[in-house]
Amino acid sequence: MNHPFLKESIHMVRSAIDTYLSGEARTLLSLEPWGPDLRNRLHEYALRGKLVRGALVPFTWRVLRPEEEPPEQAAQGGVVMEMLQSFLLIHDDIMDQDDTRRGGPAMHKQFELLLQNSGKEQFGRSMGICAGDVAAFLALERISSMTVDPKIRSDLTALVASEIITTGLAQMQDVHHGYVENAAEEAIMQVYTYKTGRYTFSLPLVFGAHLAEAPPETVELLSSLGEHLGRIFQIRDDQLGVFGESDRIGKPAGSDIREDKKTIFREALFRSLPEDDPVRMYFGTDRLGSGELEAVREAIKRTGVMEYVNELVAAEQRSAQAILEHLELPHSGEEALRELLAYNEARTR
Repeated sequence: MNHPFLKESIHMVRSAIDTYLSGEARTLLSLEPWGPDLRNRLHEYALRGKLVRGALVPFTWRVLRPEEEPPEQAAQGGVVMEMLQSFLLIHDDIMDQDDTRRGGPAMHKQFELLLQNSGKEQFGRSMGICAGDVAAFLALERISSMTVDPKIRSDLTALVASEIITTGLAQMQDVHHGYVENAAEEAIMQVYTYKTGRYTFSLPLVFGAHLAEAPPETVELLSSLGEHLGRIFQIRDDQLGVFGESDRIGKPAGSDIREDKKTIFREALFRSLPEDDPVRMYFGTDRLGSGELEAVREAIKRTGVMEYVNELVAAEQRSAQAILEHLELPHSGEEALRELLAYNEARTR
C-alpha cells in the first residue's frame, strides 16, 4: 500500500523502535549477559517485519485528524504494537515448530544455534519463551511511559490487556485444532477473528482512536471494521501459505499443509474431496514435496474451493464497506481507509 499516511506511519514507527531499543530499553535490558543480547535480537527481529500493525496507530490518527501530524505518543503506540507482535510471533513459532520467520531464523532457532549439544532444541524453546515474555512487558512499559491524560493511559492499558487475553484464548483454540481431525468453519473463523483480526487491526485502530480522542461511536465502528479486515487478512495469509513461494512469504511454502493447520482452505477442500482422494494424505506429512504441494493447489482450483473462499472474502469486504459508510471522517481519512481495505483484500505477500 502506497498511501502517504501509511508510508509516513511506517517510517515513524521504524524510527521509534530503533530509538527505543537503542536507547531507553538499555536500562530495562541491562542485566548481563542476556539483557543486551535480547535487546539486539529484538531490535533486528522487529525491524525485519513490515511494521504495518504498529503503523496503524499513527495511521489512525491521520485518518481522524488528517491536517495534524501524529504526535510522538502515536509513534510510541506503534512500538507497543510491534513489541506485542514480537511476543506473539515468538511464542507462535515455538508452538507451530516453525524455524523460519521473516526470511530468517525464528527467535527460538536463533538461541538453539548458540549450542551444539543434545539439549539445544529445548534450550532454544525455553529461551524463546523468555524472550517473548520480555517483549510483552516492554509493550506495557511503553504504555506506562506515555505522557497522555491518565484516563487515556488507563484505557489503553485495559484495552491491550483485554485484547491479548482474548488473543491467547483464541490461540488455545488454534492449538486444539492441531490435535483434532477436523475443525468446523465457524470455529476456524472464530480463530481468525480473535487470534488474528482483533490484535492485527482492531487493537491498533482503537489504540490510535483513543489517542486521537475520537468519540465512542467512532471507536466502536473502527473496532468492528478491524474484525472484517482481520478475517480477510488471515484468509489471504492462508492463501499465500498454499500458493506463495518461500522467498516471498518468509517461511517454507506449504508449511500449513505439512502441519495440517485447520484453515478455511483445508476445511472447504476436505468437504469437496472424496474420502479416498490421495490429496487428503498430503496434509500432516513431513514428506510434502513440490509435486504433492502442486497437487493440493490443483485440487483447490478444480473443486471450486478458490471461488468459495473468494466469496467469503467478498462478503467481508462488503461488510467493511458498509461500516465505512457510517464512519464520519474527513475525506482524506476515508480515502486512506478505503485504500487500506483494497490493499488488504488484494495483497500478495
